[in-house]
Amino acid sequence: MNAALELAGVALAALLSENMVLVSSMGVGTDRLTFEDPRRALRTGACLTLVMVLGGLCAWLLDHLLLGFLGWQHLRLLCFSLLIPGLVAALRRFFRACIPLLSQRWDDSLATIPTNCAALGSALLITERGYGLLTALVFTLFAGLGVTLAVASFASLQTEVDLERCPRFFRGIPIKMITAGLMAMGLMGFYGLHLS
Repeated sequence: MNAALELAGVALAALLSENMVLVSSMGVGTDRLTFEDPRRALRTGACLTLVMVLGGLCAWLLDHLLLGFLGWQHLRLLCFSLLIPGLVAALRRFFRACIPLLSQRWDDSLATIPTNCAALGSALLITERGYGLLTALVFTLFAGLGVTLAVASFASLQTEVDLERCPRFFRGIPIKMITAGLMAMGLMGFYGLHLS
């Protein structure tokens, strides 16, 4: 019972109060179109969630089986910085060879993931916090879902709200930053939420 509550607390924290995009500013990425098209946002979020879960698994195994055993924890950042792009390259190659139809749809989204700090940040967070394997996988899964939720919500707001009706000086980037700030303030209300 206590373990289930701990997992639920980690999941809620990763999804809401420690959101990688709106609270930690890690999952922003470099693809501007992701923040404008809801479908592309969902596709990128799904790719990022997949990479975060697989990266979290590989990072946990690498940290516990190799780096911890040899006493090389000071090399975590370097190892994980090489692990995440290598994992993305392997996934792209796997999709091209085994699932070409999915590869055509996801390849452009997967190509932007190595520059997204959420995958590397989640790998570093699970090792620095000393999470067990199950807790690490729950954290990375819900952190990826939180990124997907934030990016898809932002993209949907961009398409639904007429931002041209705001004052001229706020049009474009300023109103987008204000929108992101208001979304982040909404999630900050969940900060410190613990299940006990």
